[in-house]
Parts: sequence; C-alpha cells; structure tokens
Amino acid sequence: MAIQPIDLQTLFLRLNQIGQEQSAERNALLQGQAVAGSEIARRSELEKSVVRESHDVEGGPEQLHDDDESNAEQKQDHSRHDRSDSSDDLEVFRDPDLGRNVDVSG
Repeated sequence: MAIQPIDLQTLFLRLNQIGQEQSAERNALLQGQAVAGSEIARRSELEKSVVRESHDVEGGPEQLHDDDESNAEQKQDHSRHDRSDSSDDLEVFRDPDLGRNVDVSG
C-alpha cells in the first residue's frame, strides 16, 4: 500500500502541531520536576527553622555505675541496717513467759 499525495499533504500540515505537542510534553515533565524540587527545598527549609519536641531520653552510658562502686554501697547499706536491727533489740523489753507457752488442752 503506497502513500498517496493527499496523505503526505495532511501529514505535512500536522507536522507543526505534532512538534508543538511533543515539546509541551517534554516541558511538562521538566516543569513537574522543577515544582517537586522546589517543594522539597521548601520543606527542608521549614524543618530547619522548626524546633521539634524531644522524646524521653533512655538510659545512656552516663547513667551506668561501676559494679565495684554499687557493691560497696550495698555492703555499707546492709551493715548500717544490721547495726540498726541490733540496736533495736537492746531497746525492746521481752517478757520470757509471754508467747512461749501454748495451751493445747482446749
């Protein structure tokens, strides 16, 4: 099937229009990328100027204690507690007959 002269005439007339359409499509793609880039730039500038709320800080290395120090502190606490118990025993009056006899006869 051969191309008729009328078909060529129609194609040549539309050639200018097709070129403009393809150029507009390319420009639309570039324009869309430019808009997306400017939106990203605007968001990043906004994030730089906004102070975000801080979250609770979890335990870090500054809150860790040395095992030797904690063991020494625990031993001191226990010895203080033992001394306080022994001093309490001296102050309490105990009746030898109270609480030692159990009546099982009923």
